[in-house]
Amino acid sequence: MKILITGGSGTLGSALTQKLLINNIEVVHLTREKNSKNDVKNYLWDWSKNEIDENCLAGVTHIVHLAGAGIAEKAWTNTRKNTIVKSRVLTARLLLSKINALNLNLSAFISASAVGYYGAQISEKTFIEKDKPYEDFMGNCCKQWENAADQFNSISRVSKLRLGVILDKNSGALLKIARMVKNRIGSPLGSGKQYMPWIHLEDAVNLFYFAIINNEFKGAFNAVSQEVITNKELTLKIAKVLNRKIWMPNVPSFVLKFIYGEMSDTILKGVKVSNKKIKSLNFNFKYEKVEEALKAIYS
Repeated sequence: MKILITGGSGTLGSALTQKLLINNIEVVHLTREKNSKNDVKNYLWDWSKNEIDENCLAGVTHIVHLAGAGIAEKAWTNTRKNTIVKSRVLTARLLLSKINALNLNLSAFISASAVGYYGAQISEKTFIEKDKPYEDFMGNCCKQWENAADQFNSISRVSKLRLGVILDKNSGALLKIARMVKNRIGSPLGSGKQYMPWIHLEDAVNLFYFAIINNEFKGAFNAVSQEVITNKELTLKIAKVLNRKIWMPNVPSFVLKFIYGEMSDTILKGVKVSNKKIKSLNFNFKYEKVEEALKAIYS
């Protein structure tokens, strides 16, 4: 078994790489930069120029596709939104075209996706994998992302993991919220009632590992933990674990809309997502309660 990871230098990719190496599985990365913080062989590509070092595919049995421009790193200008989509879709197409050109065999293509598939909306419905994508930017982005992955069905098993917010001390939403809470200026965002599907980084890594080694892992899966929480509940749980009090009022929605524009919808809206399908394959989450996850992170 040999795994090619795109986006391998990110938080999830780095942690998954270490998990694979510990289990004596060979790993290589496709990257846009020569230097990588992970101790694995790196190959260069540039999806914007349709360029890829085909040597990256030698002996590869599985591809884990994590590449993609950060959703919340920059303001959503039309150019940025275009980059967010293309960095996910064109990268997958480039890989498939090269594999077909070289007439290579592949056991599985495992792609990240996001619960953004169900859109930035307010709803009490619990969404499952069979539900249709929502008609907004994130819903359409995830639809195209997954459609690009599905093109690999002609040559291999395809798995798509719709990730919730990954809880990690050093990156993402938790880093930002915890920093505010530690400085005693943290507070719920907007109404605070928006749902925040989440998963501990360790469980996310274990899920991708499970998808690699389990041949029954086919199709789309909601990669979220069991407990349903709102933005307010998460903020209060973080404060409790960090031994801080929340005394600031909620950040008004109009302030966030002014600062973030259209992207504020991903902060102010959110839905409940079911993980029953993943559990039906006997995957066991280590962290099903957010307070347990936070205590482990900050212990």
